[in-house]
Amino acid sequence: VTSRNDQRQYWMHEEETYRFVPVKEFSEAFHSFHIGQKLDAELSTPFDKSKSHPAALTNSKYGVSKLELLKACFSRELLLMKRNSFVYVFKMTQ
Repeated sequence: VTSRNDQRQYWMHEEETYRFVPVKEFSEAFHSFHIGQKLDAELSTPFDKSKSHPAALTNSKYGVSKLELLKACFSRELLLMKRNSFVYVFKMTQ
Protein backbone atom coordinates (compact mmCIF):
# COMPACT_ATOMS: atom_id res chain seq x y z
CA VAL A 1 0.00 0.00 0.00
CA THR A 2 1.69 3.17 -1.15
CA SER A 3 -1.02 5.72 -0.45
CA ARG A 4 -0.24 8.03 2.44
CA ASN A 5 -3.84 7.81 3.67
CA ASP A 6 -4.11 4.00 3.49
CA GLN A 7 -0.71 3.02 4.82
CA ARG A 8 -1.42 3.82 8.47
CA GLN A 9 -4.17 1.19 8.82
CA TYR A 10 -1.78 -1.59 7.73
CA TRP A 11 1.02 -0.62 10.14
CA MET A 12 1.88 -3.78 12.13
CA HIS A 13 4.71 -2.64 14.43
CA GLU A 14 2.73 -1.60 17.50
CA GLU A 15 5.84 -0.83 19.54
CA GLU A 16 7.08 1.61 16.87
CA THR A 17 5.27 4.81 16.04
CA TYR A 18 3.79 5.00 12.56
CA ARG A 19 5.88 6.60 9.85
CA PHE A 20 5.11 6.93 6.16
CA VAL A 21 7.24 4.63 3.97
CA PRO A 22 7.74 6.12 0.48
CA VAL A 23 7.54 4.07 -2.71
CA LYS A 24 11.28 4.32 -3.32
CA GLU A 25 11.98 2.74 0.08
CA PHE A 26 9.45 -0.03 -0.62
CA SER A 27 11.16 -0.72 -3.94
CA GLU A 28 14.66 -0.78 -2.45
CA ALA A 29 13.56 -3.13 0.34
CA PHE A 30 11.93 -5.48 -2.15
CA HIS A 31 14.98 -5.57 -4.42
CA SER A 32 17.28 -6.27 -1.46
CA PHE A 33 15.03 -9.19 -0.36
CA HIS A 34 15.88 -12.64 -1.80
CA ILE A 35 12.63 -12.83 -3.79
CA GLY A 36 13.32 -9.46 -5.42
CA GLN A 37 16.88 -10.53 -6.28
CA LYS A 38 15.60 -13.77 -7.79
CA LEU A 39 13.01 -11.86 -9.82
CA ASP A 40 15.65 -9.41 -11.07
CA ALA A 41 17.88 -12.30 -12.16
CA GLU A 42 14.98 -14.04 -13.90
CA LEU A 43 13.89 -10.91 -15.76
CA SER A 44 17.43 -10.00 -16.80
CA THR A 45 17.85 -13.17 -18.89
CA PRO A 46 16.53 -12.70 -22.44
CA PHE A 47 13.58 -14.76 -23.66
CA ASP A 48 14.61 -17.78 -25.75
CA LYS A 49 12.16 -17.99 -28.64
CA SER A 50 13.49 -21.37 -29.79
CA LYS A 51 12.10 -23.07 -26.66
CA SER A 52 8.58 -21.65 -26.99
CA HIS A 53 5.74 -23.17 -28.99
CA PRO A 54 4.75 -21.06 -32.03
CA ALA A 55 1.05 -21.20 -31.12
CA ALA A 56 1.65 -19.99 -27.56
CA LEU A 57 1.48 -16.31 -28.51
CA THR A 58 -1.08 -14.70 -30.76
CA ASN A 59 0.01 -12.99 -33.96
CA SER A 60 -3.22 -11.15 -34.63
CA LYS A 61 -5.55 -8.81 -32.78
CA TYR A 62 -8.33 -11.39 -32.49
CA GLY A 63 -8.06 -15.17 -32.23
CA VAL A 64 -10.65 -15.76 -34.98
CA SER A 65 -11.22 -14.21 -38.38
CA LYS A 66 -13.82 -11.53 -39.07
CA LEU A 67 -15.92 -14.00 -41.05
CA GLU A 68 -16.05 -16.39 -38.10
CA LEU A 69 -17.04 -13.50 -35.81
CA LEU A 70 -19.83 -12.55 -38.23
CA LYS A 71 -21.08 -16.14 -38.35
CA ALA A 72 -21.07 -16.40 -34.56
CA CYS A 73 -22.97 -13.11 -34.14
CA PHE A 74 -25.48 -14.07 -36.82
CA SER A 75 -26.12 -17.49 -35.28
CA ARG A 76 -26.60 -15.85 -31.88
CA GLU A 77 -29.15 -13.43 -33.32
CA LEU A 78 -31.00 -16.31 -35.00
CA LEU A 79 -31.09 -18.19 -31.72
CA LEU A 80 -32.51 -15.15 -29.93
CA MET A 81 -35.11 -14.67 -32.65
CA LYS A 82 -36.15 -18.34 -32.38
CA ARG A 83 -36.31 -18.09 -28.62
CA ASN A 84 -38.51 -14.96 -28.77
CA SER A 85 -40.58 -16.03 -31.78
CA PHE A 86 -43.70 -16.25 -29.61
CA VAL A 87 -43.35 -12.55 -28.76
CA TYR A 88 -42.90 -11.58 -32.42
CA VAL A 89 -45.96 -13.60 -33.51
CA PHE A 90 -48.03 -12.22 -30.66
CA LYS A 91 -47.13 -8.62 -31.58
CA MET A 92 -47.95 -9.20 -35.25
CA THR A 93 -51.38 -10.67 -34.48
CA GLN A 94 -52.28 -8.02 -31.95
